[in-house]
Amino acid sequence: AAACVAAIIATGCGTTWTRLDGGSADEKRLERALETCRVERKLEGLARAEEERSRQLGLAKSKQQKMAAREEYDEIERQVYREIDICMHRQGFRRQG
Repeated sequence: AAACVAAIIATGCGTTWTRLDGGSADEKRLERALETCRVERKLEGLARAEEERSRQLGLAKSKQQKMAAREEYDEIERQVYREIDICMHRQGFRRQG
């Protein structure tokens, strides 16, 4: 858990967070916000959903089944990032870029 939080802070894990007020991001404050918003847990859940999508794509026998699996994952992904963004905004951060 702490490793991913550290990776998010160090590398952004593909995401860079900035304070809403434009100030520089304090690592401890950012870490607390990430923990409060359960970002790591949500991203782990998204990774499991992606694994399930891959499994479903492998079992799909038709284009419709493949499309349904992709659409289901895309909706889950949008929802996860929406929840993260809303919570992080409440904590005083926004995603940059």
